[in-house]
Amino acid sequence: MHPTTSKHVSFFAVLFWLAVMVSAWFLMPAPLLHRYDQQIYNRLGHLLCRWDAADFPQLLKPGEPIVMEPVISHTRLLECPTVGMVELNEEACAAAFAALPLGPQDSAVLLNKLKQGGATTVGLSSPLIWPGEQGDMVREMLCRVLAGFPHSAVGLRGRTAAQPDFTPAMLRNASIPQENIEGDPSGLPIANRALPNGLTETPDALAVVWAPDWLEGEPHTQNPSAVDSISFPLLMRWNGETIPTLPFRLALARLGLDGKAVKVKLGKEISYGGITLPIDANARTRLTDAKVVYIPLADIVAGADLRAQLGKHPIVMLEQPAEKQHTPLRLERLARTLSQLAGSEKIITHTSERPQGGQVLQQRPLLQDWQSQTVAGFLLLVFLWLMPFVPGFLRWLILLALPCLALWQTCEQVQQGHWFATSHLLAWWLLLAVVFMMHRTYDKGLFGKRR
Repeated sequence: MHPTTSKHVSFFAVLFWLAVMVSAWFLMPAPLLHRYDQQIYNRLGHLLCRWDAADFPQLLKPGEPIVMEPVISHTRLLECPTVGMVELNEEACAAAFAALPLGPQDSAVLLNKLKQGGATTVGLSSPLIWPGEQGDMVREMLCRVLAGFPHSAVGLRGRTAAQPDFTPAMLRNASIPQENIEGDPSGLPIANRALPNGLTETPDALAVVWAPDWLEGEPHTQNPSAVDSISFPLLMRWNGETIPTLPFRLALARLGLDGKAVKVKLGKEISYGGITLPIDANARTRLTDAKVVYIPLADIVAGADLRAQLGKHPIVMLEQPAEKQHTPLRLERLARTLSQLAGSEKIITHTSERPQGGQVLQQRPLLQDWQSQTVAGFLLLVFLWLMPFVPGFLRWLILLALPCLALWQTCEQVQQGHWFATSHLLAWWLLLAVVFMMHRTYDKGLFGKRR
């Protein structure tokens, strides 16, 4: 007879299986199982949305250094030029010129001063109406001075009439192709007839760049928005054609683009030259990066060097209000819109370091000291001793509960930024399952015959 400690279970058999299970725990190939731990924790991290799809965790043991890797990131910035604002109101003109009102010759002199001061981009918003008869020579001189800038544009004022005129050729040539436009155009400012002025009938006016500007009965083009950060409308509808307004056409010219390079989703966004800006239904955008500065008219007449204030290639926006109007805020809105639209994207590259894979999990070792190993060994001994007395169905439920508990703990560790040897524990559990599957040996062989 075999010595027994129980009527049904062989003590030596329990010790045998205890030795097998303990030996298996310490003899399992840790490097091989570590690879499976990497896969388990990587998959769980994605399922639990703990890190991005491209990330994977480093499973670090106590004392192991974190492996770092270089990370290159790019920041896209919109660099906007500073636009100078020159207001040609009655007060400023009286201080700078001997006689009022200004005629086309005075305007030509002023623009020539801007050119001498270094200005390369000039926009002019003006009614272009002068009292008395103006000779063709002075008007042609004004046109030639305007055409002499690398980039210049003059605002064409308009209105909506019962009997529309044909769209002026100087506007039609700048229109955006219909196939580049999506959305409802009903929110855009509209016009179908140009207001008369003293310049468009001059033959040399064909060499001047024109763009829609102030429209009669269209408050978006006459008054600045009540919201300070909203731009001047970028687009207008003229006889059904969509045309860039004065600040937008100047910005396109400065960037070397035309209307064909513009793509519009009305109420959503506008794209040109690699730049995309959000727009509302009125084709206005946010002025987030615009920079402007007032330049006194007297400084221009005195021959001020604009490069000192406006940079290497100065941009200037001039506005001459209509009679008995004083609209400095409108001038500012035109200039800020031009600054925002003439900006160029700059990509800044940053190099930093991060943990390789993007994630780090620190190990919580299982049975790391002799006290915990002793307790675990004792519990395993009790477990092996008592299990033969548990009914078969309940015995399998207990067995299946062990991997479920291990996986639950694995999820908890991931949430806390830790890991333990889950694959080691599951492999050990598989061996334990084999022992349970040998139920005949377990009940009647090595553990003795039940009575």
